[in-house]
Amino acid sequence: MDPLIKKIIDFRHEELPDYEKYLMLGGGTPGPNLVKGQGVYAYDIDGKQYIDCTSQSWALHLGYSHPEINQAIKEQMDLSVHFHTGFYTIPRYLLARKIAEIFPSKMNRVMFTIGGGATIEAALKVAILNNPSAHNFISLYGGYHGTSFMTTGASLTGTFAYGKYHGGASLAHFCQNFIRVPAPYYFRPYFETCNRDDNDEVDRKCLEALEMQTKYGSTGPVCAVLMEPLQASGGQLIFSKKYLQGVRDICTKNKIILIWDCIQTAFGRLGDWSASNHYGVTPDIMVCGKSMGAGFPINCIVISDDIEGVKMDGIDLHTFGNNQVSQVAALKQIEIIERDNILENVKKEGNFIAQEVRKIADKYPQIGEVRGLGFHIGIELIKDPATREADYAGCSAVRDAGFEFGIIFGVGGSGKGKNVLKIKPPLITTHKQAEEIIEKFVKTMGKVYGS
Repeated sequence: MDPLIKKIIDFRHEELPDYEKYLMLGGGTPGPNLVKGQGVYAYDIDGKQYIDCTSQSWALHLGYSHPEINQAIKEQMDLSVHFHTGFYTIPRYLLARKIAEIFPSKMNRVMFTIGGGATIEAALKVAILNNPSAHNFISLYGGYHGTSFMTTGASLTGTFAYGKYHGGASLAHFCQNFIRVPAPYYFRPYFETCNRDDNDEVDRKCLEALEMQTKYGSTGPVCAVLMEPLQASGGQLIFSKKYLQGVRDICTKNKIILIWDCIQTAFGRLGDWSASNHYGVTPDIMVCGKSMGAGFPINCIVISDDIEGVKMDGIDLHTFGNNQVSQVAALKQIEIIERDNILENVKKEGNFIAQEVRKIADKYPQIGEVRGLGFHIGIELIKDPATREADYAGCSAVRDAGFEFGIIFGVGGSGKGKNVLKIKPPLITTHKQAEEIIEKFVKTMGKVYGS
């Protein structure tokens, strides 16, 4: 064993204070000090095992340390690790073609990048090239698209959504402020409705708001609409096909480029390769990342045949935008998902988990709603079923209790805190492991809300 790896493995909890003073973090949700992982399980510095319902920021679709991916990247590393973006490489050709094959038929041109915020900006650049006379952008309430100067202006983190201005809001004078319109938050609409359970009314009002902003809220034409096809950080919101098609129609009618931020949803999490494959609605640009590289950093935009792409003139260039290790990992992951019929597993076990949580909700009125599509599952925790008041403290307590019982939950939401518990495990989660998730969820609910 390499001495450096041995030092990492042998590192002890009591040594941490000597090192913590040198580290600075700009965000994240604190949890255990993790050292290793295998399959759907992570292990902390003390050896405690956790079943991971976050896939580490939704990036490990095939779990930790997948042996076939590890073998493929080891062999690639003996060939090359890094060539500059301008040099042509075989893995990049292979991956671009494969992505075009699995995504909708019109999405055929791929540009590789690195980092979510930079990739969103690459998509905005393409939108500007196609709409040179327009300069305004629209995004949705509750959307999250990154922390760069540009993407902060599109995200909930720079707004008063959490009951205060913090984080990205301190950069407001450098950010491009996006025009924001309400997203269809069916359980907790951003506006008054005649019937709070009338999803069609919510869809209609959200589409009307978008239409009105394109006409009356923008000085000059709107260049692009940037949105997640299913909202993730904002509360695991699952939009209707009617709404998504409505946005598509408004954009087409007004010659607006439609950009879907698919960073958290593409490559299998929904039980399909993308939200576009699932819904049958196609944007002009898809932005991908996170799980794309099976834990290795890689992002891309995929554009429709209906719009113009970039030229090789330096408009979007990244030193590490042509990483062969990440490309091989991405290719191998797609191969395994196809070969092992993993998309069907996602549909089956994702539906099982969602249905089991709905059964548990009969006992716990604190579970206001369960939203699930594949392994994109959100549990909205509330204080009172009548008022649907969000239970931010309860959600945090459930996540913390989960650590005690050996399970890692995610949290999200767009209110004065985070009241939506996320269950988004690796796509390889078996039925037995899905039952384990339910068992541990019941224990955490019992500890927080009583059994």
